[in-house]
Formats: sequence, structure tokens, C-alpha cells
Amino acid sequence: MELESVYAAYRPLLLSIAYRMLGSVSDAEDLVQDTFVAVRRLQAESGAEHVRNAKSFLCKMVTNRCLDFLKSARKKRELYVGPWLPEPIVQAYPQAGSGHDPLQTVELEDSISYAFLVLLDRLTPVERAVFILREAFDYDYREIAGMLGKTETGCRKIYSRLKRKIQAEQPVGLTDAEHSERLVRRFIQAATTGNMEALIGMLSEDIVVYSDGGGKVQAAVRPIVTPKRAAAFFCGLASKFAAWSDIRLVRVNGQTGLVLSNPADPYPTVVSMELGDDGGFRRIYMVRNPDKLRHLQFG
Repeated sequence: MELESVYAAYRPLLLSIAYRMLGSVSDAEDLVQDTFVAVRRLQAESGAEHVRNAKSFLCKMVTNRCLDFLKSARKKRELYVGPWLPEPIVQAYPQAGSGHDPLQTVELEDSISYAFLVLLDRLTPVERAVFILREAFDYDYREIAGMLGKTETGCRKIYSRLKRKIQAEQPVGLTDAEHSERLVRRFIQAATTGNMEALIGMLSEDIVVYSDGGGKVQAAVRPIVTPKRAAAFFCGLASKFAAWSDIRLVRVNGQTGLVLSNPADPYPTVVSMELGDDGGFRRIYMVRNPDKLRHLQFG
């Protein structure tokens, strides 16, 4: 296995698996890099230059490293201040690819929305691995079982159960660019003008707003529920930060979202939205933790 060519060929795939598993761009990059360092070390120690199936070998290494990482991160999650949200992938709008995205070579945009990434985070590490490898990358059950050290039957049962569960909770993404842009612009207009009635009318009855500051910046430490409270929250934010002096439409994991910034606040906010069956916003995710925005450039 010639490591340089293998690295070039499979790095995007491995990053894509790791990002879906971990919900973190920076951790995914570090883990994939560490995997190749480990492979180089194994080659040096064993003198082996070739692996029969490099793709399967590397995917297995990355997947199991992700499982180990998630197990070790469990206690950190328990101590996390406020809601934990994944790191977003943000691209310039409407053109895909700003040239600054560390995962720009990974075709994530149309295959995993931010809302779906949040949904995956509710699964156990093994459940997540089975579902991602089968659903996103179309691995057969025998391959998945080999990667995870499980039985083929067991993996099949896990996937079948998760498929039913996730279909029942499937988020509605903002996939139609023209329609979603119109909705988001209406939302901005209502919030920045303090139009509570219009804003409430755009929110589903079961709206939940999640704000992730990680205890490092000001953010709501509890989810905000009910249309009235959510509308008041956004109108209050717009008023506090002078109606958000810089509001940019962006692509957040391939769907229409926002970057909010203001000179009075040194940290930007990335906003992703999920629609409900009624056409209103059902979930709004706001990432403010600067540790989760370091891989992005907002200039």
C-alpha cells in the first residue's frame, strides 16, 4: 500500500465518515490524520507495503477510532454547558465552496443536513456507525459487521430498527434554494423589525431553539420552546445587537442558513433551520461556541 496515493484517494471518504460519526470537523481531520500516521508506523514496523483491500482496511480503522473517541468523550458531554450541537460546515451562498472549507473535497452538501446530523447524535456510537456506513456509504452488512466486530444479522437488525425510527423523525430540510431563501429572508425581516406577530406565524407549534455556547460565550443554556418565547428571543437578540449589522445567507451543510455578526459581539453565530410538516420552522440551531467555528472563515 503506497501511502501517499492511498491518502489522496481515500482521505475525502474517511473525513466524511469521521465527520458524520463525530459531528466535528476538527476532530474528524485530526482522527483521519492520526490514522494515516498509525498506518505508516505499522508499515515501518512490519515491513508490509500492501494491504489486500486498502479502502476497507482504512474505513475499519477510522470507524473504530471514532467509536473509541465517542466513548471517551461521553463524560465531557455530561459536563458540557448548555445544548451540544455539531460543528457546522458553512459555504458561501449561493455558490458552493468558498475555498476555505477544510472539507471542501468531501461531497457532504446534499447528503447530510445539519438537522439530520443532530438526529444522528442521539444514537449510540455503534448504532451511528451501522446507520452511516449502510445509509450514506452503501456498505453491505458483511462489511459493516467486519468493521465493527459484530454479526451480520445483528447489524441488519440494528439498521432495520433505526431506519423505522429515523423515518418517523426525519427532519424536513430547506432543500429548495429559492423557497428556503424566501422563508429565511422573511424570518430576518420579522426579527430585525421586531414584528412578533409575523415571526410567531413562521414558527411551528412545537418549535425548539437550541443555542450552543459551550459555556464560553453568552447563549441560552436551555432549549427555548413555544412560538411566543422563541419569537421574543429572536426579537430580543436583534434589538440587543442593533438588528445584527451583518447578516449573511450561507449554506450550512448544504442548506440555507445564516451567519450573524455584530461589532458589539466578537463571536459570530451560525444558524441552521429545520422545517416542520406545517411549513413553519420547527427547529432552529444556533452555534456560538468559538471552538466549533475555528475551522470557518467569515471574512
